[in-house]
Amino acid sequence: EQRRHGGAEFFLDVFDPEEEEDELSNERMLEHIMSETLDQEVNDVVWRCLGYAQDASGEWNNDAVFPKWRDKYPSPPDLIGVQRNYTYSIDRPVQKANQALVASIPMAHKQGVKIQLRPLGFTGFMMDGLTPNKTRRAQCVNWLIFYRDALRGKTLEQLKAEQEALRSAETAPPVVGPDSQQTSGDKTTMIQQDDWKYPNKPVL
Repeated sequence: EQRRHGGAEFFLDVFDPEEEEDELSNERMLEHIMSETLDQEVNDVVWRCLGYAQDASGEWNNDAVFPKWRDKYPSPPDLIGVQRNYTYSIDRPVQKANQALVASIPMAHKQGVKIQLRPLGFTGFMMDGLTPNKTRRAQCVNWLIFYRDALRGKTLEQLKAEQEALRSAETAPPVVGPDSQQTSGDKTTMIQQDDWKYPNKPVL
């Protein structure tokens, strides 16, 4: 079920386990990581979770997309690289879109794949076996797990309130002074308080 309206009535996808199979189940996430699904299938599920909706003609509508994401990507971007062409001019937009998706995951949810899929036997990839496709699939799955566990079923107003409460609860790191161990060789400060920023870029 999808309930999307304006203002405070804006709802994200709502999953009813009695009526439908969860396309964001851990088992399904593992299939995406293990390349048991098509590249475009991974794109499609992320696009739907971001709020893009496909009409009967196959066109994607962005009315319900997270506001900041919609500003940057009015049309759904390729997050995987379905052409598997890694020349710079073709792959760079894919790389940047995937990086933007990863940047929107809060630190508390960065280990979603490890936490959720290890019980199913997933132990990660060996470095010498990594490819851009495998890496991007894993990053998309990590975002999907974050969406499923933290965003799905909540109104936009609820999510904004949670985000603000989290920011209020976080404490900025102390200023590192010249007597600290974290100084450069010339004793200048390596961290400035006014340079500190929250580590993620939300899609809200």
